[in-house]
Amino acid sequence: MKCEIRIVSGGRAGQRDVFEKSYIGVGRHALSDVRFDAEKDVDASARHAAIVWTGDAYVVRDLGSTNGTFVNGQKISGDRGLADGDVIRCGARGPEVGFHLVQAQAETVMPAVHVPEQAAAPRPGPGPAAAPVEQRARPPGPAPGRAPSVTSVLRAQIRREASRVRGVTIVLGVVLVGAVGLLLWQGGAARQDRASQQSALDSLGRELVSLRAAAVAADSEVARLQRLIEAARGDPARLTILNRQYTQAVTRQRNIATAQGVDYTAIRNANDRAIAIIYVRFSDTTQMWTGTAFSVSHDGVMITNRHVITNDRGERPRDIAIQFSGSTDVHPARLVGVAPDADLAVVRLESTGPFPAVAGIAPDAAGVVEGAPIALIGFPGGSGEVAVPRATLVTGTVSRIVPDSLLQLDAFSGTGASGSPIFDRDGRVIGVEYGGIRESGGRIILGLPIRRAMALIPS
Repeated sequence: MKCEIRIVSGGRAGQRDVFEKSYIGVGRHALSDVRFDAEKDVDASARHAAIVWTGDAYVVRDLGSTNGTFVNGQKISGDRGLADGDVIRCGARGPEVGFHLVQAQAETVMPAVHVPEQAAAPRPGPGPAAAPVEQRARPPGPAPGRAPSVTSVLRAQIRREASRVRGVTIVLGVVLVGAVGLLLWQGGAARQDRASQQSALDSLGRELVSLRAAAVAADSEVARLQRLIEAARGDPARLTILNRQYTQAVTRQRNIATAQGVDYTAIRNANDRAIAIIYVRFSDTTQMWTGTAFSVSHDGVMITNRHVITNDRGERPRDIAIQFSGSTDVHPARLVGVAPDADLAVVRLESTGPFPAVAGIAPDAAGVVEGAPIALIGFPGGSGEVAVPRATLVTGTVSRIVPDSLLQLDAFSGTGASGSPIFDRDGRVIGVEYGGIRESGGRIILGLPIRRAMALIPS
């Protein structure tokens, strides 16, 4: 059974689609089947409701939305059957959609037109002779051979001139509307670019402020330990402890000074567009998972974590989609492969490229040492459920290296950042974030060397 869903109010009013599937997702999320405007329809949740075919009827089901689901003005608490013409509203003042059943239409056959036979001509009788049939059937108008009047000629010319003027007016109107639309689109695009640049500057500014604060704290700690060492000259045991603490403080001070010399603006500008949110769905009825992925080639090869694209039972996803930072486009993707012994996976976009890609990769990571500065670009905290997601840059240092198996970072991260690329001071990818130590509160991050992920990409 097919149904037609018409958005009758909200930011996307007028949109209509016909569905023939058992599960129709409704909400502001980018992968919803019936998608509302993410910025205008704020009363609707990202995954607000679902229209489900039960085998003999359609029902609407609320998916734990914030503001509730209403059918014909009444709030529902469980599955509610739908009839042709019902109106579903997402939130008390949210957008509305009309539900309509699409019946299979039988082919219409036009009957043949029956033309009655012409009646026999009457026999002549007494009186004046009857006019010939062809003369009686002649339509009204000028008699044959008579020239049209001046009035009829003028009227015809006026009609032709009016038709031409109407045509020119319509063309000019279309051109004018197109020009106004182009100006409005360019203005909106310019505002969006300014907002994107400001968001990037704000994020980078917070990181630099954090580095300056860390540098001040490190300088203060070094000075404090120097004073304590001077005062403990006569206590060898205490002096040993203080000297060890002093060495660690000086190392941290040097690392922060090195990090302050890194051009993080250049790293962001070169790589931000290649970072993406990855959406994963495992069945018609489960909600979507999200994580971070990044593109390593312009033909759409992307790297993420294995745990992002497989669930706890090891099932592979039914749907994968990619949305790059700063873009409204959502691209379908497919799974290429997963590492059997590491939390890594490769997916490929199914849309036509070219796509943005990271500026550089360092598969050997020979220059990476403990204490070296790094940067992470990803989505800690998820997409924020906005139409245009913006990746976040985080700075830090390498605190520990286990060759070919582990990068431990002193940085900040959170849920949603799994799959983020780890950049060295030159802006090259050296690893892939996959988790952290829970007890650290998001301050100790774990990553895998990029060499292991590159090995999964088919030649």
